[in-house]
Amino acid sequence: MAAVSPSAALQAPMGTQRGWGDLPRDLIERIVNNYLPCGIDRLRVSWINSHWGQSIRDMKLTQLPWMFLPSSSTPMFFEPVAQCLHKIWLPAELKSGQACGSSGPWVFISIHEPEHQFLLYNVCNGEKVDLPVKILDKERLIQDAWFGMAALSRLPSTAGGYMVAAVVRINQSHDFTIATWEFKEEHWKEIASVEDGVLDILFYQGSFHILTVNEHLIRLVPEGPSYRVRMSYVEQRLTKHVDDQYEDPEDDTLLRKYLVESITGHLLLALKFTRDSSTTVDIQVFRLCVDNAGKAIWAYYTNTAGEMIYLGQASSISRVSQSEPTIHFLDDRRVEGDDDSHYNRRDMGGLQPHVLQVDWYSYRTPKKDSRFSYRAPDDIGETDVPTPVWCEPLSGGSTT
Repeated sequence: MAAVSPSAALQAPMGTQRGWGDLPRDLIERIVNNYLPCGIDRLRVSWINSHWGQSIRDMKLTQLPWMFLPSSSTPMFFEPVAQCLHKIWLPAELKSGQACGSSGPWVFISIHEPEHQFLLYNVCNGEKVDLPVKILDKERLIQDAWFGMAALSRLPSTAGGYMVAAVVRINQSHDFTIATWEFKEEHWKEIASVEDGVLDILFYQGSFHILTVNEHLIRLVPEGPSYRVRMSYVEQRLTKHVDDQYEDPEDDTLLRKYLVESITGHLLLALKFTRDSSTTVDIQVFRLCVDNAGKAIWAYYTNTAGEMIYLGQASSISRVSQSEPTIHFLDDRRVEGDDDSHYNRRDMGGLQPHVLQVDWYSYRTPKKDSRFSYRAPDDIGETDVPTPVWCEPLSGGSTT
């Protein structure tokens, strides 16, 4: 298995013969369509030269997300549709870092040792943006910040400035704090504390949205150079209180919750149910509805648009499905493996819809063939670095 190294990160095949780089476009299209189902392989051959790169871009191929699998020894990309696994080159100091979310090709990485760092890394071209690790708290004191998850307002590679919102702990406190950082600022700014815990974060329609354990939404709304906090109290709770990090002692069910924007612009909440602490068996999707009086509820969502949804903390994505609507999920349980220093990531795969009523779907496994897993467990298996995230290298990296 050859490592995918930058061109930063992604490299053209070596040893091209004379004339190979000048193949007619129709032949390039046939090669790509018939022999390269994997998006990672397509990106690599686009680096042969500018002619290949432009020919492949002109094909306007469907670009689906990839899974980034961190590891201190062998970090990898996994392409779920083509079921392809590729090694990726990372700087040595980043390999032990924890992924805390993503946007396009940019992945947030938190490093605790040997030096405390927090940064954005572009997995396509190797570009790195160092972020502060200090925060200005409400008492105007500069403190250490430790990061759990983060989201971007726009890609760093786009024109103009950008902002980051993150869920942090100040001085390793157990309390959750929401903080923001603006491009070129020297430190983070404390915005608000969250008493009931945070499950996910998403930048949606101009505002950062933070999902709490009680299924309420905290919105950070732009106001001048800063953000104003708005709390949306969702009237209809979907579930009883379940701590997302541990099993429910009553029925041994692990529940995870994710925010994702649908391809039609709805804000969705996905609930993923894992039984026996090892197998995802059901996913239910809801959309946020707000009436004229401002009352918010989570209502059942019908996947009529034919979406392909990828669920991951601070990295969920929705894209148009070319076939049966499917929800892809990765293993972010942080469950320890056989070795105490490793984490399981064996519960990764997809669920296809099971129609329960005329007006909504549940993605569940009434039959074995409605669930599929990614490769053999030993291929992805265990890791010493939690947890995987989705990313979209093709959306923000050069292929010329």
